[in-house]
Formats: sequence, structure tokens, C-alpha cells
Amino acid sequence: MTIDLLALLNQSSELLLFVILGIGLLIGKLSIGTFKLGATIGVLATALAFGEMGFYLPPGIESVGFMVFIFCVGIEAGPHFFSVFMRDGKYYASLALFLTGTSFGLTLLMSKLFDFDKGLTAGLLAGSLTSTPALVGAQEALKSLSNPEVVGQLSKLQDNMSIGYALTYLVGLVGLMLVVRYLPRIVRVDLPDAASTIARERGIDDSESQKTYLPIIRAYRVSKDLAAAFAGQNLREVGIYRRTGCYIERIRRKGILAEPAGDAMLQKGDEIALLGYPDSHALLDPLFREGNEVFDRDLLDMQIVTEDIVVKNDQLVGKHLSDLNLTEAGCFLNRITRSQIEMPVERDILLNKGDVLRVSGEKRRVAAQADKIGFVSIHSRVTDLVAFSTFLAIGLLIGQITLRFNNYDFTVGNATGLLISGIMMGYLRAMHPTIGHVPEAALRLLKDLGLLVFMVGIGLNAGRGILEYMGQLGPMIIASGLVVSTVPVILSYIFGRYVLNMNPALLLGAITGARTCAPAMETVNDMSRSSIPSLGYVGTYALANVLFTVAGSLIATLF
Repeated sequence: MTIDLLALLNQSSELLLFVILGIGLLIGKLSIGTFKLGATIGVLATALAFGEMGFYLPPGIESVGFMVFIFCVGIEAGPHFFSVFMRDGKYYASLALFLTGTSFGLTLLMSKLFDFDKGLTAGLLAGSLTSTPALVGAQEALKSLSNPEVVGQLSKLQDNMSIGYALTYLVGLVGLMLVVRYLPRIVRVDLPDAASTIARERGIDDSESQKTYLPIIRAYRVSKDLAAAFAGQNLREVGIYRRTGCYIERIRRKGILAEPAGDAMLQKGDEIALLGYPDSHALLDPLFREGNEVFDRDLLDMQIVTEDIVVKNDQLVGKHLSDLNLTEAGCFLNRITRSQIEMPVERDILLNKGDVLRVSGEKRRVAAQADKIGFVSIHSRVTDLVAFSTFLAIGLLIGQITLRFNNYDFTVGNATGLLISGIMMGYLRAMHPTIGHVPEAALRLLKDLGLLVFMVGIGLNAGRGILEYMGQLGPMIIASGLVVSTVPVILSYIFGRYVLNMNPALLLGAITGARTCAPAMETVNDMSRSSIPSLGYVGTYALANVLFTVAGSLIATLF
């Protein structure tokens, strides 16, 4: 039996889609030196090759991908979008607006210089910024235009947009990586020292990538010598926690278990259970540990749990982390995550709605803190599909709204509508945990799959005749992409350093966030030997996603 693979792929759109995804994801795992291609580049390159061979997908498949992707971007940004204007917010907002504005202006300049049409111009902006939200915003804006001239050339403009995006995406990514890697050397900035300065100013313990340990529980019998050492002092005056970091969970006296009170006094024969990190137990007075450790199920039988607690309480939003007093409540903070980025554990860091605190401790104590702070994020591993579908539909309805300015009609578009509804859902979920729960893994899967399906459609459309375009416009598009991807980053650094007076480590992190490029942020973290730049990244990331979507829509509708 003979199987014609090409004919089979032509007959089955579903098979073609997943073959391209599979090959593209494998290519994305390849590395050139220290530079990893990544899934997006791998899938896009594979789709371009298949498009050049004449393969195509029925209309509409990539639209579903784009809708899911842009909606998930909104959900991800929602809890943090409004809090960007808190500590350092004005700097982050100014930087994101400056970078978007200069990129927008340079794109229009290149378009005028080389006489690009709307499609190539929008593709140039999106590809140079490696911003899929900008691309989908422009795609939807083009479809909403009622201008007869544009409608007649819609298919060509969309193809040109895909080609412009495909030709400049890799240039945009490599250009940004090169700038953030070599700019500090050129301007003679010591990033590790700059990161250490912020750490000292804000009391951040960023050593060894915030290595943490889970607390352990041990029990000790109060000997005659230990009772004598603490004679006349109650537990509050003895200050075991203050001295060592160990928290007294239980006391057993004459066979009776009880929770300790601050005015209780230790007596000979008492058995006490202490919870703390291994280093904290090592700080205990030798009289505790030398031959007096107790191994007893009743005394040690406590359920130590680790939970991810989402910040929801409005009274805590904007407060310092130290205001939670977690350790005084017998709980131990292991890490803080914001926008899926691990943050330095800083006592003075301002809490944002939607922050995730990983807290360990005795089960009842952790549950009490969760009720105080917000809610435990793993109450449900199931996505709230009702809310997901409802808000997605609301986004599509918002996209149908048409605004009239004199004789000009402006349609909001699906991309903007879905972004708005996604932000609404993400924000409401942070405020009300019963609404719109989407586990982090599910959100990442939906976002990545939606993006890659959209990339397949873009690549197949752009692949037709791409070699011809490379010969005609390739050098001009690539040169323009290099300008748009690098010049705004350099200007933004100058603006942030000398106008906003930002710390270089925070500034470079904020610039990578304003470019929504996580690989570049990891490069800056590595160069800083610190996670301090992550503070800047999350400050600009959410706002930049919205600004890029609007910028793509404006290029397609107004120019």
C-alpha cells in the first residue's frame, strides 16, 4: 500500500495543522550557540515552508487561535493592570508609553521612506516588537474597515502583514537580545552592582536565587538545667522565636497537650514542639538539643502544608509584605510570584492584587492566613469554563461596537474587545475567587496553543510568494525591522536613565517588560546575577500588551 503524504496533508486540515505544530516545536528546541530558537520561531518557519509549497488552512482556524491567545493575555494582565500605577508605577507607565510611541513613530517613518502599504507597515511594527498582540490588533482592525479601497485589497494587505511580521520577527528578537547584552558594557554599567544597590536599599535578600527551605517540626523535653536557665521568665520574655526563628506550636505538660500562651512558663518535664527552618533549630540553646529531643507521634503529629495564597484583600493591597507578619503567625514565606515571574522576597515590596505567596506552616495557621490575605489558589484545578466562555463572548460583543467621528466610523475590533474582557475577567477573579478560576497551567496551555495555531495560519498565508518578496522588499523590510527593534530600546534606556533617573538593573528589566520579551529578561537577570530586574519587568509588561494592541489597530485604521 502506498501512502501519498502530501496528498493526505492536502486532504486533512487537522493533520496539516498538527504536523506543522509538531515539526515547528521540534525546530524550536534547537539552539544556535547560547541562543535558543523558541517555539514561535520554529512554528512560524515551518509554516512559511509549507506555505511556499502551496499548503493552506480553511479560513477561520487561525482566528480561533488568535481569539484564545489575546483573551488569555488579558486574563494574565488583569490582576496587575491597574496596580501598575502603584510603587514606581509612574516610571513604568512613562517608559512603556515612551517605547511604544517611539516604535510607532519609527515604523511610520520607515513606511513613508520605503513606501510600505498598511499591511507591511503593521507587520513591520508587530514583528520588530515581537508582539503578537500588535499583529492580531492590526488584523482585526483591517477586517473592520469599510473603506472600499481597503476592502478590495484586504487579502493582499493581510498577506503583506503576515510577510512583514515573518521577515522582522527574528530580527526583532535578536536585535533586542543584542542590545540588552551589550548596551551595559558600552555605557559602562555594572549590572550586578546596580542590582545589589536596589537590594540594599529595599532590604531584598536575593542571594543564590532566593534559595529557600521548608520548615520542619521537632520536639524537645525541658530538662532541669533548661528550666533553671529560663526560671522566672514566661514564653514571651524568653523570646524563642525572636532569638532563633522557631515557633512554639504545642506544649505537653503531665500528658496534656495544649497550645502555648505567652504568659506560660516552662517547667521541668514539659515537652515542646517547635516549627522552624533547619538553620533556626541549629540556633537553639544547646540545652534544648543535647539528649533532650523527643520522638512522639502525638506531639509531632501536625500537618505541615505549603499553599499558594492569592492576594485579594483590598486592605492589604498596597501594603508592605512585612505588614502581613507571617512569621509571627507561625507561617513561613517561600516565594512571591507576580505575572508568572518570581519576585525577590523583599520586606518592603508592595503587595499587588493577584500576587501569589507560597506559604508553609501548620495547616490551620496557613488556612487562617489564607482567609486573611485572600484565598488558596488550588481550591480548584478545574477551569471555570462558564466564566471563560461568557467573558470571551462579551469581548466579541465589545469588538462589534462602532464609534463615529464626523463621517469616519471606527470599530473597536475583536482584538481590543477580547483584551478588555480578558482584563475584566482577570481583575474580577483577583477580587472574587469564585469567578473565573483558570489554573496557571491551563492558562499557559491555552495561551501558547492559541498563539501557535495563529502562527500556523500567519505562516501559511505569508509563505505563498515569500521568496519573491525576499528578492524585492526583503532587504528594506529587514533593515527597517532592525531600526524599529533596536533604536527605541536605546532611546528608552537614555530616557529612563537620565530623565526618570531609574536604577540600570530595574530599567533594563522594565524595558524587556515594555517589549514583552521574557527571554531578554532572563538574559538581564543572568547578567545581573540577580532577579532584581524582574521587578521592572512586571511593572511594564501588562501595560505594554495593551499599548501594542492599540498601536497595531491604529496603524491599520488611521494610516
